Amino acid sequence: MERKNEMLKKISALIIALTMCAAMLSGCNNSSSGDADSGSSDVSSAAEASSGADGSSPDSAVVPPQQQNTVAEPSLTIDGKKMDINNFTMLTINGVDVDFLTFRYFYFYTVNQFTQNYGATLDTLKSVQGGFEDLIKQTVNNIKNSRMVVDVFAKDGNITLNDDDKKAIEENYKQTKSQFSSDTEFQNQLKNAYLTEDILRKNIEYSQLTNKISTTLFTNEGKYATKKADFRNIAKDSSKFACEMHIMIPYFSEVELDAETMKNYDTMTLESKLAAKQTAYTALDDAGREKAKNAAKAKADEALKKAAAGEDFAGLIKTYGWDTALAANPEGYYFSKDNSEFPTELVSKTFTLKENEVAKDLINNDTYGYFIVKRCNINMDYVEKNIDNMIAQYDQPRIDKLIQEKADGLTVKYCDGWDKLTIDSIT
Repeated sequence: MERKNEMLKKISALIIALTMCAAMLSGCNNSSSGDADSGSSDVSSAAEASSGADGSSPDSAVVPPQQQNTVAEPSLTIDGKKMDINNFTMLTINGVDVDFLTFRYFYFYTVNQFTQNYGATLDTLKSVQGGFEDLIKQTVNNIKNSRMVVDVFAKDGNITLNDDDKKAIEENYKQTKSQFSSDTEFQNQLKNAYLTEDILRKNIEYSQLTNKISTTLFTNEGKYATKKADFRNIAKDSSKFACEMHIMIPYFSEVELDAETMKNYDTMTLESKLAAKQTAYTALDDAGREKAKNAAKAKADEALKKAAAGEDFAGLIKTYGWDTALAANPEGYYFSKDNSEFPTELVSKTFTLKENEVAKDLINNDTYGYFIVKRCNINMDYVEKNIDNMIAQYDQPRIDKLIQEKADGLTVKYCDGWDKLTIDSIT
């Protein structure tokens, strides 16, 4: 089971705009280059430059690449009138003006978010009632979270960019630009990513500032981080903290594979087997999926019966389990009662069990399939070894809530004609 958030890499819920830029630029560079020697562009170095002081990397949102010269020239039309976009302020958030080109960048980034997450494009949104309104609302939220909320926390912690930060920002900018063979190619790809040099630089600055905020306020016993001494007591409290192992049996785990795939099936990794099964399941009709789901349920019942009879749970995981992440978590998963990274049903069930107790019934989760849950002992030596990451995970729901409160508290003033914007207004 993949966690919704990887706490080693995601300390706050703030959107790191640099990674959005790097991903878009890299995608453009890969897709449009006609030079066979140019190869593919690697943005890992750019992402590393925006990593936190603890070595964590910001959450990346890889955007579908734009083909060269397919992006229209920037324009804004309101109520049938084409506006002069030079120095045009789309909205003001907490006294900070957001010019049209910056808004346009976040707008098309949000379009790509909608495409990735919901399969929605600008064309499909036209036919969805309230679709454009949702798009605009999320665009404003993205601007808030990656810019103005960052400013609020920077002021809160008296955090500023020093000379070393400014040097890192400049090096990061040069590194991003060096991915392209010429300035002309760089400018073309900026255009295709809905960027300008000024927006790219500003995004890198905010990325650097966000990392300082994360390491200063949200981790390392910062203002909003749980102190280590307090967390040790929390970890010992079985009503607040738990360790869990499970046997996960996806709906698609018992689907039949084609003969060609089966030739190499026994030598495949668990990850490859999982992908093959899922692909085959996706290709089935409703009746076929229901058959596969019933077969998975029978397998889960079989495993549950053996677990109830006292068979070695770790052995049953190896025989029946499909959770590829468990190999990296041999001690089990540690989480608090309000953890949002795991299915709600799994967390709730865990806290009804005593340590070393196996649940007597299956958990049925629409996303992951069937679970057989065992609550394990808390290993304080393991907690001590991983305490920084555990605190970050434990703090995440509270920090998410705090960030949302800061965003909700921002004042927004919209430009004249805002209510007359349509899905065709911005290119």
